[in-house]
Amino acid sequence: MVAVRSALGDAIDRVLAPVRSDFEADPSLRYVLLLAVATCGFGVWFRLPNFAAPDEYSRLIQPMKVAGEFVSDPGFDSIRSGITDGRALGATFYLYAVVLLPVFLLVLASGQLGEFASLGTIQSRWDLWHAAPAWFWTLSLVLGRLVSVALGVGCVYLTYRLGVRLESRFAGRLAAVLLALSVGFFSQAHLVGEDLPMLFLLLSTVLLADRYVETGDAATFLAGSLTGGLAIAFKLSGGVAAIVLGVALFVRAARSDDPVAALTRPRVILGGLAVGAVSVWVGIPSVLVGGLPELIERMTGSMSAKTGKTGGFVAPIWYWFVYQYVTGLGIPLFAAVVVGAAATGWRLLAHRRRDANPLYWLLAVSVVVFLAVYSRWEFVRLRHLVPTFPVLLVVFAAEVDRWRERERVWRVLRLGLAVVLVTTALFAGAAEYQYATDPRDEATAWIAANVEDGATMEVYENSIADVATPHGRETSHYDYPEEEATNTSSLVLNESRYTAWMLDAPERSPEYIQLTDGELAYVDPDSADSSTYPKRSEFVRGLLSGEYDYRIAASFGTESEPADVTPLGRVLRAGVSPDVEGRADRIVILERADGSGVLADRRSRVGVRDPNIYPVHGNP
Repeated sequence: MVAVRSALGDAIDRVLAPVRSDFEADPSLRYVLLLAVATCGFGVWFRLPNFAAPDEYSRLIQPMKVAGEFVSDPGFDSIRSGITDGRALGATFYLYAVVLLPVFLLVLASGQLGEFASLGTIQSRWDLWHAAPAWFWTLSLVLGRLVSVALGVGCVYLTYRLGVRLESRFAGRLAAVLLALSVGFFSQAHLVGEDLPMLFLLLSTVLLADRYVETGDAATFLAGSLTGGLAIAFKLSGGVAAIVLGVALFVRAARSDDPVAALTRPRVILGGLAVGAVSVWVGIPSVLVGGLPELIERMTGSMSAKTGKTGGFVAPIWYWFVYQYVTGLGIPLFAAVVVGAAATGWRLLAHRRRDANPLYWLLAVSVVVFLAVYSRWEFVRLRHLVPTFPVLLVVFAAEVDRWRERERVWRVLRLGLAVVLVTTALFAGAAEYQYATDPRDEATAWIAANVEDGATMEVYENSIADVATPHGRETSHYDYPEEEATNTSSLVLNESRYTAWMLDAPERSPEYIQLTDGELAYVDPDSADSSTYPKRSEFVRGLLSGEYDYRIAASFGTESEPADVTPLGRVLRAGVSPDVEGRADRIVILERADGSGVLADRRSRVGVRDPNIYPVHGNP
């Protein structure tokens, strides 16, 4: 036991030693990390006690579900059932089980264990959110988001380390500051999810791979195999870490006196494969308790669910790359990153620099693999590209540092850099403000103040996270198959039945109807839903134009951009109006215009449109 503690202490000291050295050698580093705390941490309280996105619910509810089943029926079968019955979420299960531990200890101390155990058997996400006290969700979400904040700050530090190893402490500071100010990056730190844990482990793997290239130390490579395997366990796109490690093997071999011997070290090759495989196997709980079939299902299920966009505004994948990079970085920083990457590529390839830092090749591989995979998709989301942000910013910062020695060039470059920093900071500030003005929070406050108890508020979303509702205030919604709540992000398994239910709203005649981004997308010609579901589009359009004796009682957020905006206009708009992930764009609450309800034969008027209120563009 003493030997284990000693080994663990030595390992912790080895990890913390470079951190302590960095703080001693660079006093400004602490201010960089404080900036990261501010940008990643401001606004983490938004939407409490509700969730910002359905994924937050899924990540937190699975450990709670397993705990509830185990307390009700102690045994391994209960644990296995709780883990495999639903959507496989990878290593986030362990992470947020640890996060929820203090909450469950508080429940235990309060003597409410039996009451909370019964909550684990509730299938409905809606019922469960209302049944558990608001403090439980608030505390769970705050703790979960603070973990994301800590990981975000950790990613900023690892970016600093990459800059230091690639070029200098100036490059590290610049890259870290720019990452901390990047909207696409810090928006991930405001949510409970899998992206930042994966990114933290991926950056750690790149640093360990670079150290292995430098030293050839087998233990370092095995450590990289561990972090790389865990990155995959959190998110399958973390598989880039395995490719980085493979490249590190060849780079190390090319720099050694005996390349063949360097590529045939059993401890490195076989040991790395074993450590990586075990970390993936154990890191995905459904695989651990369900075996190989669960791993195959997770991999094939992910591969078959490629991100696509059918209908609405269609553009080539390179356009979506540009659009999402501009959304996440802002126009000035995106332009600077492109110039920096191009200059670095020209210097390394055109001049065939054999003395180049080998870290360049590891960084290049990590970006190229991501882009190569996503280039086969029809559409890519911002969070898919965020793992490339630290690498691109490090390369840019290193290129800037190289020009500092040329005084005349540096005078001009310094002015341009100041413009990039100021505009990026303003872009980040505008994004942070949005966390204080989420339309769902504003609509929730309005409902609490203006909608009488007992009044029916009908909603069409399948997740409690997407609607505005005070805790404890029930809403009327579609009868979703809630047993699929953690198995799929959409519970609308029968689209025709759901459409018929929606169109029957005039017959039900609720006092209020709430429209969220999901429903407003039906009247947005740039949305795939507008062409995929024409009957829903006509119904929502009719609601908004007063065709069903409903009028707009309140509206929160901003309307979608005009339908006639050009593709370039969309990019420019994204570059000046930040869009943070997890925040809603608009909520519209309609109230019944009279107290007598709406006649059933009004359903026949579905499709009647008022073009003066909501013009029809294209094929609705």
